[in-house]
Amino acid sequence: MNNIVISVIAICVAGASAFAAEQPANSDVALEESFDRAELGKGWTLNTGEWKIVDGVLRGREIAAEKHSAAARRVVVSQNAVYALKFRFVENGKAFHFGFDPAPGELKKKGHLFSVIATPESWKLLKHVDKNRREEDPNETLATQKTEFKQGEWYSLRVTTWGQHVTASIEGKKPLKASHSTFGVKKPTLVFRCLGDGVEIDDIRVWTQKKK
Repeated sequence: MNNIVISVIAICVAGASAFAAEQPANSDVALEESFDRAELGKGWTLNTGEWKIVDGVLRGREIAAEKHSAAARRVVVSQNAVYALKFRFVENGKAFHFGFDPAPGELKKKGHLFSVIATPESWKLLKHVDKNRREEDPNETLATQKTEFKQGEWYSLRVTTWGQHVTASIEGKKPLKASHSTFGVKKPTLVFRCLGDGVEIDDIRVWTQKKK
């Protein structure tokens, strides 16, 4: 078994079985971020909604007048990688999205790449629409599960991307797995979105494929 195959197995197994933000084998640390500070600072772009640090966690909520989900981005370049974070719904949050955009020039596509989307009743992996080709390339749910996410309870999410394959895992839930020809591109940022009055996020970690 060659080193590439061993690396794939090691990262995928770690992503599926470990939920305590432990670094997978054969990886480099690309990002470690908690929110024990007053301001978000460098590396963050707040696009819409309200995002602020409250009691050591990042809280996002929609602003009704904007008529748009709350969205924020954290710069970190990745491709084959494992991502980990904690999230919870507060104050009647309706949905939490964690996803990615394609890096400029990687695809002839306008819009997001894919997202893991959780609501209080379910979660799914969604391939996003190409806004230039809405009819030919619409939103597509690639994997989904009906399951409860309780208000105020923390959940640990791990997402593994390897080539065109994606696995999303949450302790106590059935993993979501999907693949698409566009998923293997470089990703310049992490995209966080919130629908409703409140989602909290903490302990963001990113580990990328170890450089030779």
